[in-house]
Amino acid sequence: MKDVEFIRINEEYDAVNKSMYFDNLEDVRQYANEIICFYSDNDPYVNYESEKEFADKIATEQVFIPNAGHINSESGYDTFEDIVNYL
Repeated sequence: MKDVEFIRINEEYDAVNKSMYFDNLEDVRQYANEIICFYSDNDPYVNYESEKEFADKIATEQVFIPNAGHINSESGYDTFEDIVNYL
């Protein structure tokens, strides 16, 4: 997992993103009964392949939202109604 190619847009983003990836990422599953990963195909901070690989390693459920950006207010998500279904 160390060699994941991050977004390569900006070294600052890569430095932050890289800190979330470690060799035994799958071990995160032992600390929660359910892990739901929401991700998009056009996140400006993390490339899709990295998001998908991360979700494949830790998620018990994955929710793909096309064209949702980083799923934050910058991407038009002042509220995140989709997540309410999982609470």
